[in-house]
Formats: sequence, structure tokens, C-alpha cells
Amino acid sequence: MYLWFKWIHILAVISWMCGILYLYRLLINHRERGTSSPDNHELLKGMEYRLYRYITRPAMLVSIAAGSGMIWLNPEMLNTGWLQVKLLAVVLLIVSTLYASHLNQVAAVNPTDLPSSKNLRWANEGPTILMMIIVWMVVFKSF
Repeated sequence: MYLWFKWIHILAVISWMCGILYLYRLLINHRERGTSSPDNHELLKGMEYRLYRYITRPAMLVSIAAGSGMIWLNPEMLNTGWLQVKLLAVVLLIVSTLYASHLNQVAAVNPTDLPSSKNLRWANEGPTILMMIIVWMVVFKSF
């Protein structure tokens, strides 16, 4: 059963990361080009909504559920330092995803209320760095 949870977890994490990284990219485009025409705004608004609603959020939830299943089957893993660091990074990744959801709602109303393109680009680096930390912990189990 553990390997099934692991397989589902890996697939969901890949989908989650694709979704969150692309969502931030769409938000950058929305900030830069969303007000140039009503068509651009509507197109980007729809893309952002569907990406978050049908890919990013479900992948995040499945990821959390499958990861929880692995811990449920092997609770002694919680005593390892690498998993504790990974879980902290996962919590921060969840926060980053929820922040992107908030920005998605802001962009739907008025893209000029979004943070600057530069700040959105910095926000997009957060999930990438967190992903690197998470994968490092899982692969190297440093402590």
C-alpha cells in the first residue's frame, strides 16, 4: 500500500508544481498585458481560474492526502530530521499556493491591483526553491 501512496504522491506533486509555476507565470502576464484589452483580461482570467481550480488545487490536495497516507503507514518517519524539514517546506509551499489563489482573485477583478511584475517574478521563485529543498531532503535524507 505504501508504494501506491508514493506513486500517487509523486504524480500529484509533479502536477502541483506545474500548476503553481504556470499560475504565477500567468499572473505576471496578466499584470503586464491584462489591461491592454478586455479580451486579454478575460482570456487570462479564465486560464488562471481553470488552472487553479482544476489542476493546482486538486493536485495539492491529492499530494497532501497521499503524503499523509505514507506517514500513516510509517509514522516513525516523523522522527527523522529530513522529513521534518520537508514538511516545513511543504507548509510554505501550501502558503505560496494559497497566496497565488488570492492573487488570482485580485487579478480577476483588476490586474493593476496585482503586485509589480518584478515582485510576481520573485514570488514565482519561492515554489522553485521550496521544491529544490523538498527533493534534496527526500533524495539525500541528510539527517
